[in-house]
Amino acid sequence: MSATLTLSDAAEPEKRKLFPIRNRTGTAAFHLSTDAVGFGQSDLEKLTEKQAVLFMAEAQWGSAQEMPCVHCGSIDTHYWTPKEMRWKCKCCGKRFSVTSNTVFADHKLPLSKILKIAFSWANGAAGVPALKLRRDWNVAYATVFTLAHKLREGLTRGFDKGPLAGVHEMDGMDVNGRRYKEKRNKPLGSRSAGAPKIPAELLKPADGSELMGPAKPPKFGKTAKQPADRRLLLVMCQRGVSEGKGTSATRVAIGLSESTKTVTAMATQHASAESTIMSDEDPSYASFRDLFADHRTINHSVAYSDGKGTSNNQAESFNARMRRTAEGTYLSISNKYLKDYACEVAWRTDTRKMSTRNKLRHVIRNALSVGMSLWWRGYTHGHHREEELLIEGAQLALGRGRQPGWKAKVPR
Repeated sequence: MSATLTLSDAAEPEKRKLFPIRNRTGTAAFHLSTDAVGFGQSDLEKLTEKQAVLFMAEAQWGSAQEMPCVHCGSIDTHYWTPKEMRWKCKCCGKRFSVTSNTVFADHKLPLSKILKIAFSWANGAAGVPALKLRRDWNVAYATVFTLAHKLREGLTRGFDKGPLAGVHEMDGMDVNGRRYKEKRNKPLGSRSAGAPKIPAELLKPADGSELMGPAKPPKFGKTAKQPADRRLLLVMCQRGVSEGKGTSATRVAIGLSESTKTVTAMATQHASAESTIMSDEDPSYASFRDLFADHRTINHSVAYSDGKGTSNNQAESFNARMRRTAEGTYLSISNKYLKDYACEVAWRTDTRKMSTRNKLRHVIRNALSVGMSLWWRGYTHGHHREEELLIEGAQLALGRGRQPGWKAKVPR
């Protein structure tokens, strides 16, 4: 006996046209499985301060019994002092903790609370704002802001490194510099200005007049017309070995323009000569044919894929995630720290199939493996990074605070 159908067989194709079925990639099935969850906030609440120290020791050194001395580098089962929760080196006799010479050195918060904040930050699909972390954990905004950026510093200096080999997809997208002040509070879409005017050079010339076109091509001097704070995000996504599993590694860079020099510097820094690069038909990628084993292009005005494996859809997908993070979560990313946020999105992309426990271990290991903080140590005391990290080389960045000579306006 057949089951009763809510839609007739004739109506089913019409439903498919109105509500197309999305291709399943297995991502939803993973997040609903037990493999996606290692532990949760309730498990972190049970951690004592000693257990938090041992957790970070295992994440940093791979063991809570045998580790290198941060002073002399000797690897041994050093003396553990339970009262201080530190180790004493068997070789040089100096004491060290799990956060010595790391970005968390001289921390004020308990390590158990640092782990809880890092756990909340790591589990955000498109990032977690510092204001939300402040409300969730009842800490000062400056404290949680610098903590989140120390995690990003670990990813920038320790995760977004190393060459890749295989099949890579590459693409660029504009970030910032969108002249938002000119567009704010103005309706978009239809306009009531009437029919657009035809340029004079396209009109039929008067009798006896000389036929001539525009003085300059329409896109002539396009770069000079761009806003000064416009930046380009370049991304390289390595295809996974298993079909349908998505990206296996991601590298990012921030540039001033999508020029041949910029994209070549990005590609040669992160891809081996045996790699295959796939990109769109932008002329800046033309030199890849002589630098790598193969270079394939896809014409986006015709198709997103040629049916033979040539596409850069994974790089385009990363651009969409980056835009959602920049415009939907963090809202106003300055150019100075744009590379840091891009590395965060790259890390979230590459660890999307990790459990919550392994994600926390991964981000903590990166943060503890890069040494002392170069950019956020003493941030609240005015010690700020002055450069923005560009593929062309670091350059001075304008701060967002009060400029020299600033004076408060006195109301009349």
